[in-house]
Order: sequence, then structure tokens, then C-alpha cells
Amino acid sequence: MKTAKLFQTQSLIIILLLFSACSKQNPCNGSNYTPKNFNYLIDDNTKAQIPYTGNETLTFISNQGDTAILKGQGKNNFMKKTTKNSVTSIDCPEYDNYNFEYVDVEYKGTNSNLSNLFYRVFANEYWQLEASAYLNKSHYDYNAYLSYYNNNSLYTYPVVCGNKTLFGRKILGEKDTDPFFIYNKSYGIIQIQIDSNLIYTLTL
Repeated sequence: MKTAKLFQTQSLIIILLLFSACSKQNPCNGSNYTPKNFNYLIDDNTKAQIPYTGNETLTFISNQGDTAILKGQGKNNFMKKTTKNSVTSIDCPEYDNYNFEYVDVEYKGTNSNLSNLFYRVFANEYWQLEASAYLNKSHYDYNAYLSYYNNNSLYTYPVVCGNKTLFGRKILGEKDTDPFFIYNKSYGIIQIQIDSNLIYTLTL
């Protein structure tokens, strides 16, 4: 009888010790971590340089004589949120909130050769501003730092837009076969080469 009670007592002590050890090994017990918020914003000066209002109509005429009329769908200024573990521990993660500002404009039309133009400026966690352009429902993506788009010293391509000659930078796609366009920071995309035989030019 005494042996049985002794065994029960020893078993209880072992269980309590194991529970205590497991509790000490879990660093998250009792954690009251408060998430930090990091906001990456687009400054007002940069917003003012975006060449599109989102409400205008863009008219492009091709070298083959057809016209692509793209109507603005408005401008969308919003924040995109993501969470990230800010520590290396996977057993006791500490998730912080990262908020990135975006400005989107989109233009839609009915010409099958040039039916959609989408332009975006956004901030990233490296304090760099990026720009993206999409042609024809995102089939082609042109993503680069905004400074790449807006570098006047690299505006070496002349484009005749109506009665005015503008200079811009050639923005290439990911593949050699992708369309390319000429970009001017005051007017946006001023010319689009769909292929070697089809070029659309903005009319002013």
C-alpha cells in the first residue's frame, strides 16, 4: 500500500516537473507584444508629377490610320497592408504591420489592338517609389523605379504628337518581343509600338 502511494506521489512530481519545464521552454507564454506600424507613403510632390488625372480621354492614332480612344476610369489612391514577422524566431513570431501607398489610374477602350492602359505609382519598403504600366489588360508589365521613368536626361526619343514634338524615354518589356512605349513625365505614354508594323501615337 505504501509502495502504491509512493509511486503515485513520484508520478505526480514527475508530471509537475515536466509541465514546468515545458512552460519555461515556451518564450511566448505571457507575451504582450504590440505590433508596430510602418507607413510607406507617396509624397505630395510626387503625386503632383503623375501625368494622369484618371478622368481624361486619351486618343492614340496608329501609323495604319485607325484610332484607339481610351476613357479614364478615375484615380484610385489607397493603402495596401501586409504583415511580416520582425524577428528571426519562428516559435515566437512578432508580426508588424507594413502599409504601402498606391495611386492607380486606368483607361479603357474598344480597339482590340490597344484596349487598356493602366498606370500605377507605389511605395516600397526600401523607401523607393516605383511605377508600373500595363497594356491590354495586363498582358505586358513594365515595372521600374519612378526615377527611371522621370529621368529627363534620358529623354532622347522624339515623338510628333499632333503639332507638337515631345521627347521621351523608351521603356522596354521583359521580352524582346513585347511591345514598347515612349514615356514623357509630363504627358505619360506618348507612343506605343505594338509590333514592328503597328505604332500608336498620342494626339494632343
